[in-house]
Amino acid sequence: MKPLLLALTLGTALPAVAQTEVRRAQVYRCGADGRDLRDSPCPNGSAAGSNVDYDQPSASDSRAARERHLAEAKQAAALSQARRASEAEGRRQRSQAVGLQALPPAAQAASGPLVTTIKPPKTVKPKKPGDSGR
Repeated sequence: MKPLLLALTLGTALPAVAQTEVRRAQVYRCGADGRDLRDSPCPNGSAAGSNVDYDQPSASDSRAARERHLAEAKQAAALSQARRASEAEGRRQRSQAVGLQALPPAAQAASGPLVTTIKPPKTVKPKKPGDSGR
């Protein structure tokens, strides 16, 4: 019974350990209050290095993330192309609408809002009291 339990425990723990590799890097704290972190010794040599542990993804995890990124980029490009085709079809259908000999409305990009600016009216400056006819 105990060997079976041990085998099950190791069988579930090993894949989790195999996904990442714990690595160690040396970091130096330099400057005022040790806020400047460097991977090489400080220029004035005042601070001693300390070790920092971090997880390094396995090669298979990195490859899977890269493949997932490429698949999502292809899907985004396909969706963008489908949206552009749909917008072009909508513009084509609107231009074929029967009207009273009127021009079709100007096509505008669906991705940007229509921006109109209104200038304020010019104000008339009052004449100065001593300024007559110059």
